[in-house]
Amino acid sequence: MAALVKTVVVTGATGAQGGGVVDALLSAGSKSIRGITRSSSSKKAKDLAAKGVEVVEADLGNQASLSKAFAGADALFLVTDFFGAGASFEGELQQGKTAVDAAKEAGVGFVIFSALEGIPADVKEKLPALPDGRTVAHFESKNAVAEYLAQSGLSYALLRPCNFYENMINFTFYQPQADGSYAFSDNMGTAPHAWHSVSTIGLTAAAILEDPKKYKGKSVPALGEHISLTDMAKIVSDVTGKTVKYQPVSDEIFASLPIPGAQNLANMNSYYKQWSYYDNLRPLSQRLVAGPTFKEWAEANAAALKAKLE
Repeated sequence: MAALVKTVVVTGATGAQGGGVVDALLSAGSKSIRGITRSSSSKKAKDLAAKGVEVVEADLGNQASLSKAFAGADALFLVTDFFGAGASFEGELQQGKTAVDAAKEAGVGFVIFSALEGIPADVKEKLPALPDGRTVAHFESKNAVAEYLAQSGLSYALLRPCNFYENMINFTFYQPQADGSYAFSDNMGTAPHAWHSVSTIGLTAAAILEDPKKYKGKSVPALGEHISLTDMAKIVSDVTGKTVKYQPVSDEIFASLPIPGAQNLANMNSYYKQWSYYDNLRPLSQRLVAGPTFKEWAEANAAALKAKLE
């Protein structure tokens, strides 16, 4: 079956996960890549085209555009966009249903979906409910898409990502302290949890596509390592020459911050902190590729980390 995978369609090709998959497939050099984007005229899309990627405009909200974009493809990497769907459970679920229906209509042979697990009942009982009744909405919506895919009749595998190292550049606020050091905070706590770089998602997807039949119907974790935010702060300190510390805060304090989806993110971090489900679903023993450790990633991205502290 692996020899039949010649053309791979990648949704979100100009984003983090899709971009990681495109990079991995380009490096492997054995498959034609069709990158899906909402705007083929964007700089990122033009950069992909310059690398030999066939760039096609389509939208996760438009099945006709997706069916056309998926036509003739042997495999599809599908990533849905919770925040692009208005940070809505129903919105992301509809994205996934539309893409799955389009893949089925186009006759795609194999689908890799970037999925997250549902939230167990004991977690839901303890954590605060969101306004829509969910607990960690983007986990639950991606799990619902995975369930829809499983019932579609398509051959598929679920790729299970975890926290991105890149969050330390893109979403972490380093606050200057009176003594010249920097601090960042959330409510995840000081225990080690599962992390990886976006490149590890790409490498894992590429490994699945080398033998889709082997992974049909299975969940495969993408994982760099289990590491604590305390240790990550020490590594950021080492590579930047600045003293950086992690200062955990309570669930209540984090949920009250003036950031989009604060309660949803607070519940997610508390899910990591208080229960073992998340890390148990992402064991080192089940990963297909050994992506970079946080130290390796931080050393390679030292300039961007330093820029965050200036």
